[in-house]
Amino acid sequence: MDNKATLPMTGMRVLDLSYVFAVPYMAGLLSDLGADVVKIEAPHKLDQTRGRAFGPYLDNDPAGDPWNRSGIFYVVNRGKRSLVLDMSKPEGREVFLDLVRKSDIVLENYTPRVMRKWGLNYEELRKIKPSLIMLSNTGYGSTGPWCNFPSQGTTLEATMGITCYTGYAGDKPWKVGQSYPDFLACWSGLTALWAAIRHMRKTGEGQWIDVGMYQLGVALIPEPIIQKQVDGTDMPRIGNEHPEHVPSNVFRARGDDQWIALTVETDTQWATLAQLMGQPALATDVRFAHAKDRREHREEVNALVTAWTLGQDKTALTQTLQSRGIAAGPVLNSRELLLDPHLRQRGFYERVEHPEPIGMRRIIGRPYRLRFRKPHIQKPGPRFGDGNDSVLREIAGLDDERIAALKAAGIVSDLPTNPGLSGKMDTEGMLRQRTLVAVDPDYRDIMGKAERPEPPDRKGASDAH
Repeated sequence: MDNKATLPMTGMRVLDLSYVFAVPYMAGLLSDLGADVVKIEAPHKLDQTRGRAFGPYLDNDPAGDPWNRSGIFYVVNRGKRSLVLDMSKPEGREVFLDLVRKSDIVLENYTPRVMRKWGLNYEELRKIKPSLIMLSNTGYGSTGPWCNFPSQGTTLEATMGITCYTGYAGDKPWKVGQSYPDFLACWSGLTALWAAIRHMRKTGEGQWIDVGMYQLGVALIPEPIIQKQVDGTDMPRIGNEHPEHVPSNVFRARGDDQWIALTVETDTQWATLAQLMGQPALATDVRFAHAKDRREHREEVNALVTAWTLGQDKTALTQTLQSRGIAAGPVLNSRELLLDPHLRQRGFYERVEHPEPIGMRRIIGRPYRLRFRKPHIQKPGPRFGDGNDSVLREIAGLDDERIAALKAAGIVSDLPTNPGLSGKMDTEGMLRQRTLVAVDPDYRDIMGKAERPEPPDRKGASDAH
């Protein structure tokens, strides 16, 4: 049986007007599930992930077409076709409306005024396609006093309240590090899409999903919100620790910059840890015997645990602690995650053949598996404009003469009109500036090791491809 025919989104078409991370990644995941996804790009404004802003380029070489060599772009936008269409022009919007008539979902992340200005807001689109589902992802939502504010993950994270509770006591608020509000928006938006699709299939009615990332971030910190509502107090910044459980922290392990995270929740677990540390008397020590006592002597507990973990291998110690019922895990970097046998056995990384010179690359799959379906990355991310002719012919129904006229007028383009500057990164300079922390000169050998397949699980249910 054709696997694609069994995927949940097979037969549905998605128009993706979005840029950067949250919504493009959402659309890429829809493609994994069988959807036909058309990424609509502007000829004069590259998606930031196509350009220098995010990189990295294959082997740090942008060559003559850097917009087709971005690793991040290919991961986020896998499985799509690219239509380069100037939506700022009436002729471009006319083509877009032709596509809407034959599509099921529209995804966009412009500020609210843009789609309204173009006459492409949901109320207008539903007139030509009543069953249309549209998702708009903005920094602050389509209503409210901040609705037209532009946003960036770096500023949103602070405004959401996340950084207020990230960092250490007495220190300034700290950014988490990665742009995870974007991916929070991705997964939350997918949940809303599933509900809208189910409703549409039952009733024939479309839906507009108005996602405000500001709200998503606030929803991520319910504990301090509830605490403030209930008793008027506020939670402090406590770094990597837990307000109730001690020890609960990251501790140095054997080796350079090696760490292990562990959490003791009960007095019984503390007794077990004390035994493993070779200091069983700590379990009955009046300073540490009970949770309340350990909280009062937090620094002493952390020092005792650190003195022990410093001589331990983080991976072996994780196994030992987990076998004794104590939650623990090694602190892993990207290199270790690529080689992680658990992720590989679960089929988390998938092999995708890209056009030369990129070739075969491993791409992050999905953090879930389906028992009776095998979603997978359908094909690599699109080269700029690779779907121009096919999309315009097959979906919009345009003939060759009309397509040629659109290209001649610059409404459709096969090349970016404003590609920006690009060049090889000064790797040594970036290492000095600490914008890079390490370079693996043998990364190809490392990737070769990562590509060796793991044996399937007992039921042969791996969805790696």
